[in-house]
Amino acid sequence: MARIDDLEARVAALEASRADYGAVLRAVNALGENQREHAIDLAAVKTDMAAVKTDMAAVKTDMAALKTDVAAFKTDVAAFKTEFVGFRTETRATFRSIDEHIAELRDLIIDRL
Repeated sequence: MARIDDLEARVAALEASRADYGAVLRAVNALGENQREHAIDLAAVKTDMAAVKTDMAAVKTDMAALKTDVAAFKTDVAAFKTEFVGFRTETRATFRSIDEHIAELRDLIIDRL
C-alpha cells in the first residue's frame, strides 16, 4: 500500500509542478504582451519626439529670421536717427537764418522811420 500512496504523492507532485509550469507560462505570456505594449508606446513617443525636434528646428529658423529682422530694424532706426539729427540741424539753421533776416528787416524798418 505504501507503494500506491507513494505513487499518488508523486502524481500529485507532478500535477502541482505542471500547474506551476502553466502559471509561469501564463506570467511569461502576460509579460510578453506588456512588453509589446511598451514597445508600441515607445515607438509613439519616438515619433512624437521626432515631430517636436522638427518643430524646434522650425522655431530656431524663425528665431534666426527674427534676429535678422531686428538687426535690420536697428539699422533702419539708426539711419533714421542720423537723418533726423541732420534734419533738426538744418531746421535750426533755417530758423536762425530767418531770425537773422527778421532782425535785419526790423533794423531797416527802424532806420527808415
